[in-house]
Amino acid sequence: MTDRMHINWDIIVRRILNESSEDENKLVDDWLAEDEANREYYRKAKHYFDVYYTGEETREVDSEGAWDEFVAYTGKSSRKLLWKKVVGYAAAVIILLGVGFTYWMSDNRVEQPKTVAVNQPLKPGTMKAFLIFNSGEHIALTDSSVLEQVVEEYKQKMVASQGQGMLLEKEEYNTLIIPRGGEYNLVLADGTSVKLNADSKLSFPDKFIGKERRVRLEGEALFHVAKDSEHPFIVETENGEIEVLGTVFNVNAYPDEEFVQTTLVEGKVAFQGAGMLDALVITPGEQVTYDKETREADVAKVDTEIYTAWAEGKWIIEGERLENIMKQLARWYDVKVFYQNPQVKDLVFTGDLEKYNNCEVVLNIISMTTNVVFEVKDKTITVKMK
Repeated sequence: MTDRMHINWDIIVRRILNESSEDENKLVDDWLAEDEANREYYRKAKHYFDVYYTGEETREVDSEGAWDEFVAYTGKSSRKLLWKKVVGYAAAVIILLGVGFTYWMSDNRVEQPKTVAVNQPLKPGTMKAFLIFNSGEHIALTDSSVLEQVVEEYKQKMVASQGQGMLLEKEEYNTLIIPRGGEYNLVLADGTSVKLNADSKLSFPDKFIGKERRVRLEGEALFHVAKDSEHPFIVETENGEIEVLGTVFNVNAYPDEEFVQTTLVEGKVAFQGAGMLDALVITPGEQVTYDKETREADVAKVDTEIYTAWAEGKWIIEGERLENIMKQLARWYDVKVFYQNPQVKDLVFTGDLEKYNNCEVVLNIISMTTNVVFEVKDKTITVKMK
């Protein structure tokens, strides 16, 4: 597999304005050499700056306004260069334009084509979760730093009501629920850190007892497992288990997906899906994909950044179907998606999307080089052909 380069739009801007460093120039040169589509976008961007940028504008951060202008500008040019066939699908290739564009163009504004109709902004997700204790008590959380305090207060309450002896003998599991439109970070009792994606659940004890450290996951999470060779760490999902000693890996195990994916960044893990006789051991840079229907698993080399970037605030999309992309957006922005034209589900995109932008900014990027338009009304996104 040949990985596409991921370059920050700000670096391209600095190159155009002759403000880039030697390292940045080398990065842009490599990106330009990669393919003609990159070079075409660079030419459009440079021409845009030549025409509209005078050097006197203030550098206020207005990503959405500046992005809208460039979308309108590029809409004037032919898009044929950006289309190709991928496995029988029409592939709309969005070359990395990132929305980190920070130059406000106050003059010569261009009328924007209507690619996204919005009746109210859809804000990105926030840090939030619901913690359900094994007793059934629950509490809403909006700050990762308070989880440890909340658990400790609950333990003290249990000690007062049940006695210290009873509490020490039990490994009782609590459940952290991340709703749609949320995410959450936590550190487990052994020092393992976990970042949970929207619409996910993690069951974990307030302390690990016995020969293994076991948690249960539904949804998606990025684990940084604390090393302990005597106590393997096990992530249990509905369709299989991942066993590790100390490592960094991502697990995607949403109930509404056809596959369970485990992507390894560091260390070594063993995955054993339901119905598998033996576990599959993978090494860094590999991913095991388990088919829930056939109960078969495949291992492939991948660019791990694509599968972990969500935890760093962006989505790196490489040849994904629009339907799969919209599932991610639906979870993060807590919306429903309706397809007026079912065939658009099979459009395939490549590009980077900033996770913390309003939804309409993300939709504008997707719509820019395709025949797809979006209508956002209340909490529903309707996808249709232009």
